[in-house]
Amino acid sequence: MVDAVIYVRPENYSASAARCLDYCSARRYNVVGLVPGDWAAAMRLVDEGVASVVVVSSGEHLEPQPGVEIAPKPPRRRAGARAGANSARNRWSGGTPATTAEPAAARHYRY
Repeated sequence: MVDAVIYVRPENYSASAARCLDYCSARRYNVVGLVPGDWAAAMRLVDEGVASVVVVSSGEHLEPQPGVEIAPKPPRRRAGARAGANSARNRWSGGTPATTAEPAAARHYRY
């Protein structure tokens, strides 16, 4: 099993940590540490052999190095994916057919 340390920047801590944890879980990495904001400490864990990879949420401020993996952003859901299915239930799309079935609770309270 691969041991990983997660590096997150303090300004976007929760979203970055969640993305990296999901990435490690999907790859079945053993997370041995979470380092907020100290890149040197994260790389020191790799150099000392405590972890074999550093997982980051964004590679914007990092130079490419071996042993550094970038957790991809989750795919965006298409806005129109459910729009077609919901159009039949749209209240402006046309008349709603009247139901003829009587609810079970109504039968119970009949006088």
